[in-house]
Amino acid sequence: MCGFSAYFHFDANYRDGKFPKFDLDGSLKNLHHRGPDSQGQYISPCGRCGLGHARLSIIDLEGGHQPLSSKQGDLHMVVNGELYDFERIMDELKSRGHEFKTRSDSEIALHLYEEEGISFLEYLRGEFAICLWDSKRSQLIVARDRFGIKPVYYTVRNGTLLVASEVKAFLPMGWEPEWDVDSILHDGATFDYRTCFKDVYKLPPAHYLRATASGSLEVRQYWDADYPDKTLKETRSVDEMVQGVRERLVDAVRQRLRADVPLGVYLSGGIDSACVAGIATHLLREKDPNARIDAFSISFVSGDDHYDEGDIAERTAEFCNAKFHKLAVTEEDLLSSFEESIWHVEQPQFNLNGVGKFLLSKYVRDQGFKVVMTGEGSDEHFAGYSLFHTDYLREADLTSPDGFGTLPDDIRHKLFEEISQTKKADGSTIIPTATDASTKNNVARQMVNNVSCHVLMQDLLSIPSEMYTDEVRSKHGEVIPGLAIAEAVSGVARHKAKTKWHPLHTALYLESRTFLGNFLCNILGDRCEMAHSIEARTPFMDHPLCEYVNSLPPSVKIRASEDGTLNEKWILKEAVQPFITDEIYKRTKHPYVAPPSKGKDLPIINLMDRLLTEENINQLGWANWSTVKNYKDTFRELADSKVFKDLLIMMSYVVLSQRFNVRRYNHESPM
Repeated sequence: MCGFSAYFHFDANYRDGKFPKFDLDGSLKNLHHRGPDSQGQYISPCGRCGLGHARLSIIDLEGGHQPLSSKQGDLHMVVNGELYDFERIMDELKSRGHEFKTRSDSEIALHLYEEEGISFLEYLRGEFAICLWDSKRSQLIVARDRFGIKPVYYTVRNGTLLVASEVKAFLPMGWEPEWDVDSILHDGATFDYRTCFKDVYKLPPAHYLRATASGSLEVRQYWDADYPDKTLKETRSVDEMVQGVRERLVDAVRQRLRADVPLGVYLSGGIDSACVAGIATHLLREKDPNARIDAFSISFVSGDDHYDEGDIAERTAEFCNAKFHKLAVTEEDLLSSFEESIWHVEQPQFNLNGVGKFLLSKYVRDQGFKVVMTGEGSDEHFAGYSLFHTDYLREADLTSPDGFGTLPDDIRHKLFEEISQTKKADGSTIIPTATDASTKNNVARQMVNNVSCHVLMQDLLSIPSEMYTDEVRSKHGEVIPGLAIAEAVSGVARHKAKTKWHPLHTALYLESRTFLGNFLCNILGDRCEMAHSIEARTPFMDHPLCEYVNSLPPSVKIRASEDGTLNEKWILKEAVQPFITDEIYKRTKHPYVAPPSKGKDLPIINLMDRLLTEENINQLGWANWSTVKNYKDTFRELADSKVFKDLLIMMSYVVLSQRFNVRRYNHESPM
């Protein structure tokens, strides 16, 4: 686990017998929170390439320093993340004559590249970001894990490729921030592979970037999710599929228990974290009957029990006999850390739940822990959000064995109409009930077989068009909800959505290939955790498990009862029942969401008055002050949660503007 920063000069930058020097020291200083244990650098003899690494020691505490170099000295690599099953792979490589300098999991990537070339990525299991300098070929390879758990950003400045774990690492290397207003307007930071900064991009999950000395730069995919043909009947029995999920999830947790430092579990009131805690306890007790895990939970002190899962998390901890640690936070606690959390996540937040995870990670660090396991990624594979219900009902499931868990067409059509005409979206949450009523004949839907989940998601999370100036809307076009998501995935995937996949699987694909990596793994994952030097491990994003779950029929993920009740994540519940309480087994999905502000308390009023001023909004150059002022007044009067979401986003941009010293946008530049 670490942060890394790298630069790679193209030939055009070679002048007077040398390449320009870049400030790797300053860049790594901006990443110190990601790796406070040690720092290391490699700079090629001619100065073309520089690799910097800030290390958080988890495996091989004494010997696993980076950058890593090959025996011949022609390959140099920095790795962020964890690679699982590495000891088996290391033994196989040793049998082929490879000599290892460390006992670190990261080193297997270097040797696999020697053996397999760019195909080495197929053998890696875990959450990772890798930057590799191949001096023989004068090329830089940058790769990101299959789900985007670990971040990678890149930009090209004056003939030099810059790559880093966080955008702020570019600042000491001469990068000057500007707004990408088209990305801001169309939610690129959340839904595609842009950021809010001009010419700064995220490397997409499951992709690698290859840059050569002559200046060529290509981004290619090495893995993708797939789903079964919706017309072919499943041949496995239901019991066999339940067992298949259980075995693979247990193995995913087992792999992630390997650490040379204390390890804990984030525990909420849901099935995802509860089963991770239960399985981890079960596995540890195979070796030590008295083993106990440490479970960490957050409790929102708001007077509204709907948002507080502290009590149910504590009951789960008692069931596991875990050491329970609960952090109670108030709205004032959340707001006081809002600005610092924005600096770390580097993109807008529409809810305070990211700040909650930011504070929880600090609490875990202060308790002496470096590693936690979490439940992220389950909903995107087992269909845990109500937002998927409409797309599940959109077509019959023809694959389910003996029609298991399916509804007769007349009941399915009736339920589909009932749900699709109702919208119960709460601006404080990302989990609306799907509706077709306002999204028909939308090009964003036509591209992906008429599913609606991505349209609803972007419609819910975007700020309204009146927040932008007339000039911006005229130049960059009105937002079409869902279009950024549909365009972000490949044409091959869109073709499969139209011809092969069940609509539920299309919906799961769209969410897992965009929002999961861009938001959930970022604001609720790596960035808030690594802000306090915490490594999070995500068993539900173990790709062997995910590939198996993707292959299952829709109706074992969402099982329909005869009365039309939809039971989300059914097969997961059955698979993990031995490891959880009956309360968790029977509980319906409750997303992790911080309570919305009541709007009258001084902390939120003071924060809004300090950040959302006419001067600050006008400094952005693309926002409409009169609209922002009206929203502030409305929120003070009504405390509307949707308005609160919009104001949080605008406050996020003001913080980014100030912390990064972003140049004011000029709408008069040529079209």
